Amino acid sequence: MTVKILFTPRIRRIACAILASLVTTFVALYVAQRADAQTGDAATGCALHDVAIWQTQLADPVEEATPAYILRVTEAFLTACPDRPEIHEARKIAGIAAVESGLAKTAITHFQQAGWLHDSRAQFLFATALLADGQTQQAWSARDTAVANWLDRLSFNPLVDVETTTILGGTLHAVRFMRPDQSSGIRAAWVAVPDGGGWPATLTIGADRQITAFHRLRAGADAPELHHIDLYRCRSRRLLARAETPIPVSEMAAAAALTMIGYLSDPDLLEPTGPGKPLATCVWPQRLLPRPGR
Repeated sequence: MTVKILFTPRIRRIACAILASLVTTFVALYVAQRADAQTGDAATGCALHDVAIWQTQLADPVEEATPAYILRVTEAFLTACPDRPEIHEARKIAGIAAVESGLAKTAITHFQQAGWLHDSRAQFLFATALLADGQTQQAWSARDTAVANWLDRLSFNPLVDVETTTILGGTLHAVRFMRPDQSSGIRAAWVAVPDGGGWPATLTIGADRQITAFHRLRAGADAPELHHIDLYRCRSRRLLARAETPIPVSEMAAAAALTMIGYLSDPDLLEPTGPGKPLATCVWPQRLLPRPGR
């Protein structure tokens, strides 16, 4: 079974970025609050009140929260408060909104000025914008940076085992999660990264919580977890197998490597979109580069 994602609702994706950023922004506000609440930014006159206005514009907009609206109010905040500690997250939100608005150059500027992009979704969107702007080499370099950052984070987790090998057409990262993520349930993943142009693809073994919930609706509340093998590509997800008993990871290693060699012979390249339309993006960044449970 193949599930094709033709278009992910733009507002939902922007809203997710906003909610995540607001949490980070709140932390920054809490740290700076005592020093800043009274004096604010001496150079610009920007204080917590201005940040609160921007947050309200995002969380409770007075008009439809389109990408263009989010970009407009966020850029206004960036202009008014260039030295606030929330600028990093604001730049990232503006970059995401610019991608959804089809503004590649604007997105590149915001992502570059945001500094380190610590999540794979933002890093993939940065690469997307670079591709749309014709900066192919820089785009695949950004992809490689996203993969390297992901591997670096995994290396600090003692409950994750990573084995990297060179295969025909690219690199294969075989990952075992001793503590799977509660939502995805991914226990093992094989991530293939092309040598040249192209997006990664990932073969996973897991027990997705949502898929199990649907399974129990049909089979009964006492039905066991539904274990499955999935192939994630940039714009599609294909269910390869499923079972009510755990799938042995060791028995899948050779087949997974062959599957990923096949993918690397013709890796995904996103089609360009028309002027003013959202840039074509990968819809599975968290599954292409999966993470362990906490």
